[in-house]
Amino acid sequence: MRRDHRPYWMHRLWEDFENAWTRRFLASHFEALGDHAKVVRPWNVEVFGPNVRAGHAIHIVSRRDQPVSFTVWSPKDAPGEITIGDCCFFAGGVRLLAAGSITIGDGALFAKNTTISDSDWHDLYDRIDPRPAHKPVVLGRNVWVGDGAFIGKGVTIGDNAVIAARSVVTRDVPANTVVAGSPASVVKQLDPDGPFKTRMEMLGDPEGLNSFMEAAYAEALKGNSTLGWLRTKFFPRRTD
Repeated sequence: MRRDHRPYWMHRLWEDFENAWTRRFLASHFEALGDHAKVVRPWNVEVFGPNVRAGHAIHIVSRRDQPVSFTVWSPKDAPGEITIGDCCFFAGGVRLLAAGSITIGDGALFAKNTTISDSDWHDLYDRIDPRPAHKPVVLGRNVWVGDGAFIGKGVTIGDNAVIAARSVVTRDVPANTVVAGSPASVVKQLDPDGPFKTRMEMLGDPEGLNSFMEAAYAEALKGNSTLGWLRTKFFPRRTD
């Protein structure tokens, strides 16, 4: 389809359904989940294990073939934890795997199929240890992780850093730095004075943003009808 043919009531009903699913079936799996969470297809998000906490205005876009998972390995005497700041964005296929600790600062962006793991999960020789070695992973504020990147154990990434697509990060990344490659190396330095425009600014007034987006949807879908939408499903045209 070249455009969205849904009538506005259908968009509104779907939004309400996703929000209700998030509140009823997903939020309880988090140790804490802040206000104004927006989760697209929340039934494709898996929270496994204890101590997964997320700040306000988290945004997750999942698909059936690209689920998003937050996984904590949790031996009773040494459970791990995942802590996610405010206003973070996760695209489909993102995986966070914590045997110890993963901490993500406010406004972080994760593109499709990125992975963060604080453990190798198996030793080179002992591959059955139920308490695998781990080192904490820490991401600062406004970090951008590109499509398919991997961030390994013990890595600290500074504020505003960019991890290019398909990068493999095994060493610390300073603030305001762009890295790329496998293993990742520095390719560019950013001006620390920016000015940076962040998700914290965009989502600083979530009610206002929601009103703006609903008005934009109402305008974009204006004139669409239920019969017209049904026609595009059963009798699509090249111009649809």
